Formats: sequence, C-alpha cells, structure tokens
Amino acid sequence: MPEGYDPIHLLLLHHRLLAGDRTASEEVLTLTLAPLVRDVTSEFPRTDEHLVWDGVTDAVLEYCAQPHRFDERRGVPLERFLHQAAWRNVANAVRGEKRRKTREEKAGQEYVESSVELDPVVGNLLQQEEKVQHQRQKTELMSALPNPKDQQLLALRLQGERRTEVFAQILEVSHLPIDRQRRAVKQAKDRIDKILLRKRPQS
Repeated sequence: MPEGYDPIHLLLLHHRLLAGDRTASEEVLTLTLAPLVRDVTSEFPRTDEHLVWDGVTDAVLEYCAQPHRFDERRGVPLERFLHQAAWRNVANAVRGEKRRKTREEKAGQEYVESSVELDPVVGNLLQQEEKVQHQRQKTELMSALPNPKDQQLLALRLQGERRTEVFAQILEVSHLPIDRQRRAVKQAKDRIDKILLRKRPQS
C-alpha cells in the first residue's frame, strides 16, 4: 500500500464493523478505494478503468457487508485481503469479457439450430419471471437515489456501460478535458456507491 496508509487504523475500523458500527463502512471506503484502485490498475494496465473501479468497489462493499469473512488470526493483513478480493473481481471480469466476445464472434460465424427446442410457453414464463425479478431489484436500487442524474448513472452501470464519455454527457462535463471527465465520473460513482451502502439492509 502507498505511503501514509495506516493498516492499524484499518484494523480498528474492522473491529467497529464487526461490532455493528454502520459509520465505519464509509471510513473504510474512503481509506481504501483510492490506493486499491491505483494498485490493481497497475496490475491490469490494459483493462478499462471503469471495470477496475467496479471490481475494487464491489470487493470493498462486499467486505463491509460481511466483515466476518476476514479472519485476522490467519496472519494475512486486511489490506492484502482486500487487494486479493479486488484483484479476483477484476480478473474474473476480464475473463468474462473475453468469454462474452468469444461467444459473440462464434454466434456471428455460425448458426446452429437445436434439435430439441424449449416449449414456447415455458420459455416465455421463465423470461417473464426473470424480468420481474430484475426490475424489482433495479427499482429498489433506484429508490435509494433521489437525484435523477444519479439514477441515470446507475441505470447505465446496470446495463454494463463503461465508457467515460457516456457518463460525462449525463454529468454535463463533456466539454472538459478527458482526465477531468474521468475524475468527475469516478467521483459520481463513488458518491452513488456510498449512498447505496448506507441504504443496504444489514443482515
């Protein structure tokens, strides 16, 4: 971790999380997100920055929701535990993107008609149930965001959008240099993640 990073402070926050202190989550995010993104980005230099950001953010949010998954008795520092979780998320996302592109290319090159087709009625019911569940989850997330622009940004993320320029248009910062656009997008996503974390039900 970079100079100035305090692992003892992080461990104290871990104990507060275990004790049910909800305010510790935001402090963990503030303390760890930037250095984790910087470290993981250096290990995935050719990977889309939003993919890295999402992987790191998910890792920290998952830890905050289930802090008991970290066992300090194993001798692994918490910062290394978070780094490994973030690295796995990004590595899995990179593999997923490659598999998706491979499937799309294969589908475009050949058309294979299955000899056994799913009954249309059953297929329609399954699709309808899946859509209802997805819409319910999306509605719950959106209800936590009072700002319409934040809702638009979250909707794009749920759709898998990762291009900076698309988010920049919503934030009305397209006229700025690309590095400032990226910074504004990152800050907006960070703010949204913190809001969702505070609204997330505790188990």
